[in-house]
Amino acid sequence: MMRNNIIALVLSVSALTSCTVDQIETFDSHNYLSFKSSTMSYTFAFNTDDVKSFDFDIPVTYAGRYSDKDVEFAVSAVPDKSTAVEGVQYRMKSADQQIVKAGANDGVVKITLLRTDSMKTKTYTLRLAIMENAGFKPGPTDSITVNITDRLIKPDWWGASPYNYYLGAYTATKLRLWLEFMGVTDGSNPFDKAPYIQWLDYGSGNFIYKNYKDSEVKPKVMEFRQWLIITKGNPIDEQNKPVAETLGNF
Repeated sequence: MMRNNIIALVLSVSALTSCTVDQIETFDSHNYLSFKSSTMSYTFAFNTDDVKSFDFDIPVTYAGRYSDKDVEFAVSAVPDKSTAVEGVQYRMKSADQQIVKAGANDGVVKITLLRTDSMKTKTYTLRLAIMENAGFKPGPTDSITVNITDRLIKPDWWGASPYNYYLGAYTATKLRLWLEFMGVTDGSNPFDKAPYIQWLDYGSGNFIYKNYKDSEVKPKVMEFRQWLIITKGNPIDEQNKPVAETLGNF
């Protein structure tokens, strides 16, 4: 009886070990590709009227083994979850342009956004999904919604610090005034440059983590508040509030 119990125990341990190895081998044999965010936006509002298209890059990243050669990945539009129509509001790039470069663990989905007159009053959405192919399986963030318009909309960069803390809730009026104050004409993030940002390594040895300098950001927003009041007469936004009074509390 004792001998039978020992044999059963050995077989159980062997089976458990075999299962664990199989799971590890299965995980290691695949690379899992994800979008870096679930939503992105683009507006033609900052372009001149003659600009009818824009090449838009959507970042992707993967978990898995590095490759010593370029690896193609597959992305497909999801028409039943999109209001944008291929050939009208966007064009997909050819498949051989959707690659992760050798030795890298990230890449971009390349699409061309097409400007239409209806974007002056409407925002179109394009849902894209990562498809399994020989190089990658879909990772945790396997789809993304791209908003396309010709109106002022909340920029992707507004939702991150320091905007949610110093600039407060987004409004189109506040955005327009903020960009005017900072002298930005293309809609890009005014704080995404020196002297407002610094790169940190957090022990990684590589300066890859972007951070904002409070010592530079806070005085600039305080200057913006004074500019709103003194130079602009503290304009009222679309929510019927004085813009200077909607900035963050700091």
